[in-house]
Amino acid sequence: MPPFTYRLTPAGAVPFAVREQVAEAFVAAARRFAREAGADRLTIDNPMARGFFSFRSRSAPSAPEPAGLFPTDRPGSTGPLPPSGYHDGAHVPLDTGLELLRAMLLREGPWCRLHTDGGFFLHAGERHDVYIGGAGPYAEAAAHARRSGLTAEPVERSPYDPALDETDPQPPADAAFWTAVHRLVAERGGVLVEERYVAGAHRWHRPTTAAEITRVRELLTPRARLAVWPDLTDDTEAVRAAVLCSERLELLVQQHPDGIPWARLAEPWMGRTDIAYWRIGSGPGHRAGLVPLAPADRRPLLAGVLPDADGVVRARWRTNPTPADERRTLLGALRTGDVVTGTVASGLDDVGVHVHLDLEHERGWPLGFLRVPEMSWEYFEDLDEVAPIGRRIRAEVLHVDLERERVGLSAKALRPDPWRPFAEALRVGDTFPGTVTKIIPFGVFVRIAPGVEGLVHETELSGRTFEAGDDVRVTLLAVDLERRRISLSPAPEA
Repeated sequence: MPPFTYRLTPAGAVPFAVREQVAEAFVAAARRFAREAGADRLTIDNPMARGFFSFRSRSAPSAPEPAGLFPTDRPGSTGPLPPSGYHDGAHVPLDTGLELLRAMLLREGPWCRLHTDGGFFLHAGERHDVYIGGAGPYAEAAAHARRSGLTAEPVERSPYDPALDETDPQPPADAAFWTAVHRLVAERGGVLVEERYVAGAHRWHRPTTAAEITRVRELLTPRARLAVWPDLTDDTEAVRAAVLCSERLELLVQQHPDGIPWARLAEPWMGRTDIAYWRIGSGPGHRAGLVPLAPADRRPLLAGVLPDADGVVRARWRTNPTPADERRTLLGALRTGDVVTGTVASGLDDVGVHVHLDLEHERGWPLGFLRVPEMSWEYFEDLDEVAPIGRRIRAEVLHVDLERERVGLSAKALRPDPWRPFAEALRVGDTFPGTVTKIIPFGVFVRIAPGVEGLVHETELSGRTFEAGDDVRVTLLAVDLERRRISLSPAPEA
């Protein structure tokens, strides 16, 4: 590690509304350090697609996509191509490197380490911090950073020092590797080649002939990590059944007729056929398969890393767990019906509240979401009555959305439903007291028991008017147990 390392941090907390200004201050400070080090070009090291903050498919609104910084300069007739300059070992101008730094600081964009052959480096951290170092003391750059509102403290080393990387064995995708690919294609009629050109991003190739293997090799990104899997199957019903019952993290890879393979996180609902648009295509020309995501589950037919032109494998592919990995593991372990606890973090008016689950390893964006209809069996006027910020809650998991990193919760599922036993005991013609809870264009709702409401239709009002909160006596007209509806009429006035 170079002898001089600084940790730059904001002077205080970073509210979401000012994060872009804070990122600009970091970028300006990093530019001063780079100029003092004489660095006009940087090398990309260990790039990731979405950083260690998220594994969602979409990026933050203001975080630049790598494709915007590195337009693809190769033909894309075989499908989406990765940005041509965003890969391990790529050399980029200082300005491009600083835009990458900005994207890292804005979260949910790319992440990589940046360095020069002379030892200068830039590392974006997980907690609104940046580590900068090199051979010189950079006293003027550090002073400038402090004047701009950042702290610049000397530290022993960066926690992202390559010497601290955890890595796994990386055999080369060399001549012997491709000879084995040719043999597998000849024996099986085709294979699925997974190309991870940066961590967290995949491209898929399905060569079925020797000529197609050659074409695939010409398209691969430098230093890509390759895995060869059994070919996709045309038995999409078997894949659908596997998706429905899968309990591990997998990628659903599909290929439509005359199309290219593509993938997304597999979730059980994707195997359903009772929805308007099936997520797993079927019929002639449709193929599909599942590829494990967790390292412990991955057993490809072949694996290797593309060496440089001189035959040396230089891509390190660090395997250190990140917050995104921890969230992925957590979400993958949750099941519908699990009971979890957490703390209300923020609310969305009449939609629901975000909940920090106690299972979360780090406090980023809260994973739990509790919608208004799932908060209570009883009527309430305001979120603060049942789920104010800071309140501890206990809830049941309704569903896990891996793509959006969200866990749907229900607090009322853990409490008895007061509606059905009460409604089953009702008899047409019964009269009882109630309270008006809501006025709507076609009538009024009346609460007749805790968690039980009925509708007085406008045709039953006979010109009478009510206000929310009025106490009334009502008569039961009908009960629809299947649709959970109770029809009422105002009782005759005494």
